[in-house]
Amino acid sequence: MWHATQLIMHGAIILFVGLLCGAPLGSAAVRGKPEEVVRGWRVAHSSLVMGGILLLALAGVVSQLPLSTFALAFLVWAFVASSYGFAVVLPLAAHYGYRGLSWKPPLLNRVLYVGNMVGAVGLIVGTVVLIWGAYAAL
Repeated sequence: MWHATQLIMHGAIILFVGLLCGAPLGSAAVRGKPEEVVRGWRVAHSSLVMGGILLLALAGVVSQLPLSTFALAFLVWAFVASSYGFAVVLPLAAHYGYRGLSWKPPLLNRVLYVGNMVGAVGLIVGTVVLIWGAYAAL
């Protein structure tokens, strides 16, 4: 039960951050900002909304996974850490115009890159544990 409530709480926070990113997206679109700016906010808005929904969906299935307490906690915190990584770097990337997809200077781009890697690795690790639990439930 604890795992599900953690996913619900953090999923709601990430969903809220994603929804808030819709305001600068709308503003950029209405004010005719360059497509690169609009795209950055679109990515932040849609990705974080989907990430929040993913955590909420996971909350509904974790009780069905025959995993140890450690494995369940590992799954939860991998997805939560990933989500917060993206919740920090995606709005920053949209605001400052960097993508953080490579280790190129300036420093802010490198910080965004690290955040993107935390997000990506967390999703991959969490999904591997999810698949492992789903297979064990068969």
